[in-house]
Amino acid sequence: MTNNTFSGKRIVITRPRGQSKDLQRTIEDSGAVCVVIPLIEIAQPDDEGFAFEQAMRNLSDYEWVVCTSANGASRVAPYLSHSASGPRLAAVGSATALAFTHDVEFVPPVATGASLAKEFPVTSGKILVVQAQETSGDVVRILRDRNMDVDEVAAYKTVHCVLTDLQVGEIRSADAVVVASGSAVRSWCEQAGPEMNGKVVAIGEPTHRVAAECGMTISAVAREASTPGVVAALAGVFA
Repeated sequence: MTNNTFSGKRIVITRPRGQSKDLQRTIEDSGAVCVVIPLIEIAQPDDEGFAFEQAMRNLSDYEWVVCTSANGASRVAPYLSHSASGPRLAAVGSATALAFTHDVEFVPPVATGASLAKEFPVTSGKILVVQAQETSGDVVRILRDRNMDVDEVAAYKTVHCVLTDLQVGEIRSADAVVVASGSAVRSWCEQAGPEMNGKVVAIGEPTHRVAAECGMTISAVAREASTPGVVAALAGVFA
């Protein structure tokens, strides 16, 4: 069923295309013209995934597997056993939890890496943190500061997409633009500067912080990377 929440608006999603379909459909069903212009793409880490494959072969060594993004969780998911003997799973937020496609035992009350690490249940077992190659490392640092035994591995890296002049113009002229990560913000700012003419919705406080560092004005922050969370933030800026 369609509605007219965003009637007449033009909204740009800057996520990779494969991660944008549900959000794009929902926005279009709400009356907007929705365009997907990725600012980043997901690629193999510099070691071509060797360390990640090694870690996946040794999952039985770990009591917990912790993922800080849906990209990481979706890469871990095929290696998880449906038996009760597999590692326990923790995710930074609901979208990451869904990407595991398995039962997740811990999601922090606030969907940030810092909250995940600070609220994580104390354990004497080994923890594997799966994340992006370019991560800040805060999750691992906080867990280790809490005297937990942590290994870390990069499941992927983000690569900036090269924008055409036409794409830059499309993003700049949109009524609203959704940016989903600090990497996406940096990709845009390095190629076109921080200015946008429309409203900018950031997904998550970490994205918001990077935007502030780069001089980009953010109109609203979606607390969750879920479609309902982003749509609610967009509705707020157009209210």
